Amino acid sequence: MAKLIIPLTAFILPMKKQGKMRMVKMTLNNWILIHGMRAGRFIANQNKHRIQAEIVPLVDQAMVDGVTPIESNTKFKFDWYFPDRRTDLDNWTFTHKFIFDAFQASSVRGQVFMPNDNLNFVVAIYDDFKGVDKDNPRIEIDWNN
Repeated sequence: MAKLIIPLTAFILPMKKQGKMRMVKMTLNNWILIHGMRAGRFIANQNKHRIQAEIVPLVDQAMVDGVTPIESNTKFKFDWYFPDRRTDLDNWTFTHKFIFDAFQASSVRGQVFMPNDNLNFVVAIYDDFKGVDKDNPRIEIDWNN
């Protein structure tokens, strides 16, 4: 079983909210708000790329450190450690999309970390809320075939 840790700070981006720039968690609720704005699709796409730019180097480093690429029929387990209890698990799990897209964008020495996120590669996703860790909010991702 392999493991990758992604800090939740990768999903916190600056966004204008109530007339001021604030650091905002890019959860499902905020994603929906962005899509309702003028130029929302453009802004959402920029945010998606910012998040992926935070994750890809972590995945690339994991590959350099010996984590093998994901193969077909893989089951993923996400252990969530939140900074507080203010955001529901179902709002955070929406970020699977960003994570799997970053996995596909990651490659080391020409070897792609995850060729696709379709049903040939991702056959199960399990999410567990593991508690509050104010000092180190993160996602610990395990997988096996």
